[in-house]
Amino acid sequence: MENLGWILFKTLVFPGITFLLLVIFATFYMERKLVADMHGRTGPYYVGPRGILQTVADIFKILQKEVIIHREADKVLFLIVPAVAFIMVSLVAAFIPYDKNLWIVSTPYDLVISLALLTSLPAIFLFAGWVSRSKYPFIGGVRVINQLISGEIPLWLAGLSVALWYGTFNYVEIVEKFDLIGFLVNLVGFAIFLVAILIVADRPPFDIPEAEQEIVYGFLTEYTGVGYVLLAGAKFLEVFVLAAMTVTLFLGGFKGPFLPGWIWFLIKVFFIYFLAFAIRASTPRIRLDQLIRLTWMVLVPLALLNIVLILFIKAA
Repeated sequence: MENLGWILFKTLVFPGITFLLLVIFATFYMERKLVADMHGRTGPYYVGPRGILQTVADIFKILQKEVIIHREADKVLFLIVPAVAFIMVSLVAAFIPYDKNLWIVSTPYDLVISLALLTSLPAIFLFAGWVSRSKYPFIGGVRVINQLISGEIPLWLAGLSVALWYGTFNYVEIVEKFDLIGFLVNLVGFAIFLVAILIVADRPPFDIPEAEQEIVYGFLTEYTGVGYVLLAGAKFLEVFVLAAMTVTLFLGGFKGPFLPGWIWFLIKVFFIYFLAFAIRASTPRIRLDQLIRLTWMVLVPLALLNIVLILFIKAA
């Protein structure tokens, strides 16, 4: 049985609260720096070495701003929703194994619980737009529902195909059973899952709910100060959580030679980050109708065929 000190360290330091806050800073900085480099720009430069403290400065600047609540908004819910969104994403992160014995929560149903928690987020983001009682946030919230429900179906199917192959929903067991054959068999599922996480996380070219040229900033429009930081932080943390799930399910998680497992895990997460940011830097935003056609006419049928293929291979 684990001692109390180790449990507190994992919960409060690594891979707990402190680490997740650093992840938000790092994700924001890496995105700005990598996309700038791909576009031939400098990106953050002056604040700290290579601009590494620019994100810290930006967040502290936003935290100092007044919390302005729209006159017709539901004041109590308007203040509560950002905290609920951040907590829900943090709960998903608690199930991710960074090494064989480095996780906060491990159950026989890790994958199912993680996907169920992620499925609750569209309703929370719709609620953020609805309680604002403003046109553009509400439109952004409705777009979230349309987009995320369309994206979560192939996400569930691709994730469950891995559980079918390895015969378990537990993340640690999936990583321990990972091998080259498993990677090759789940290659189609990996491609589907990769596209689906970009849709679920509202990453370009699927950043339709936050399209600034059309609806200002979507469901985030009316939020300032702490509320904005919590909602934006939840979105950046969601990117990390989905990348971590991708690594755990399809790339062997913490498995790797020579280096400690948690280092291999973070290297693989950075690889997923790089792919996501490269796609953002090189592709224009698509329309909502195009996204819905992509998910329901391409990704969902492919994901179902992938499950049938895996069942056929296991039965052979």
